[in-house]
Amino acid sequence: MSGFMFQLELPEMTADIASLIPRHRAYVNRMFSSGRIVSYIVSEARNMIWCVIQANDEQEAMNIVLAFPLYPMFTDVVCHPLLFHNTMASVPGISLN
Repeated sequence: MSGFMFQLELPEMTADIASLIPRHRAYVNRMFSSGRIVSYIVSEARNMIWCVIQANDEQEAMNIVLAFPLYPMFTDVVCHPLLFHNTMASVPGISLN
């Protein structure tokens, strides 16, 4: 599998966008659980989203983005194929008990 970083732009927050957020978050959480989304970032201004998607190819990654409930609201979608994507592993704390 390869990594693809998507840059997704949203217009100013509206009631229509806000109404889609619960469905969008549920979908993103499912994609995290399945290992398809490995990173998801939202800007403080709520106008940009960046996410890293694991997929066999760019079309498969794009299909995941196309299924985002917020997709119709995006004003720009840019895909960057990644050579690699490193993150710090999340390791549970050591228990001395």
